[in-house]
Amino acid sequence: MMRRSQIGLLSRLLLLVVVELTPPAIPVPMRSSPQSLALLRARDQCGRELTAAQRLQLDRMQFEDAAHVRHYLHCFWSRLQLWLDETGFQAQRIVQSFGGERRLNVEQALPAINGCNAKTSSRGSGAQTVVDWCFRAFVCVLATPVGEWYKRHMSDVINGNA
Repeated sequence: MMRRSQIGLLSRLLLLVVVELTPPAIPVPMRSSPQSLALLRARDQCGRELTAAQRLQLDRMQFEDAAHVRHYLHCFWSRLQLWLDETGFQAQRIVQSFGGERRLNVEQALPAINGCNAKTSSRGSGAQTVVDWCFRAFVCVLATPVGEWYKRHMSDVINGNA
């Protein structure tokens, strides 16, 4: 009888030691989608010249009318090949790049993006550069439901949740 209780005690002690010595589970970081990685790469490449405060402002989705913001946005969208200087935002490519019908209301997104391209374009007028046009078109899109979706999505990408 004594032997049985010693074996039981020994097995419990051994179990306790094994549990204590087992390292805690290491959290595995989420794997970002190729689209999210492309967004982060463009963000990093185009943000090289920004100060920490400017970068933080953009990461918070605050887009003031300033030269560094206009140049950053033009660089970002051009790098992703979703902005062409000749035609503006590529609405169909944007919808597809951001998940298509699964993630965006296409019937809402296409007219909003194309409408902002048209409203903000001043072709034939030398007063506006393509960088200015990109900024104004982007700000216009931000004022739509598509812009609200974009802000949420980019926040998720930046925070590693997409």
